Amino acid sequence: MIIEFQQIRNFFIKKNRISKHFSVFLGLISGISVFYFLYFLDAYGIQKGVSYSGHSHFYRSMSFGVLTFVYLTIFETWLKPKWTTNRYIHTFLWYLGLLILGIQFIFILFNFFWNWQEWNIEAYSLIIKEFPLMMLLPLSFYLILKTKLKSVEGSYLSFQSVNGKDQLKVKIQDFLFAKSSENYITISYTSKNNSKTHLIRKPLKVLEQELKSNTEIERTHRSYLVNKNNIQSIKQFKSKVCLEINGENIPVSKKFQQQFLR
Repeated sequence: MIIEFQQIRNFFIKKNRISKHFSVFLGLISGISVFYFLYFLDAYGIQKGVSYSGHSHFYRSMSFGVLTFVYLTIFETWLKPKWTTNRYIHTFLWYLGLLILGIQFIFILFNFFWNWQEWNIEAYSLIIKEFPLMMLLPLSFYLILKTKLKSVEGSYLSFQSVNGKDQLKVKIQDFLFAKSSENYITISYTSKNNSKTHLIRKPLKVLEQELKSNTEIERTHRSYLVNKNNIQSIKQFKSKVCLEINGENIPVSKKFQQQFLR
């Protein structure tokens, strides 16, 4: 049965699991892939009999799959979010690092099953060659699907307080502007054609960094971030510039004026 991407996407959106649980998918499909290659395709030249440690072919294949699932899930779910970056080179280095780490884990488990009799460069070279090949398909599929899902999730802006307890999700086109006062930010947005506001505790500079990948969001003033797609008019009087958004006048500092007047 062919499951269309739209069905997968809708499942994650309805369950609100894109950011929370989707990273487990990498570990799952990778673990299954490793088990399949070992048990059915005899990768690593794996022997089908009982190993020196007394474990069967099925048990060893399953163990390599579980190991792959566990380490990838831990790193992708709990450690990857701490390394926030949008640069492609950093993403490449992250997954290259995961492959290198996986090679070490697989090599150690491989030797455990053979009572450390394969602790040599020949066995290590075999794993260096075959483990990345086994991971090529699941990793490529995961990254493509993650990019698709991220583009869907990217149609929304997420706002949350410093402690993470107060959260708000708004469609990009509905976000109007954010105004800061000390360590609090007032989010102005529309919902069902009604103007609404939401107060969160967070410095505006932090919010600006979180939203920097959204080209629609621009800083106009030390106290304001705006959605430039919702600007109704730009008013200029002598050296002063302000924007009209939803009937509100938003000041524009001199250092930001050029990007709105060009």
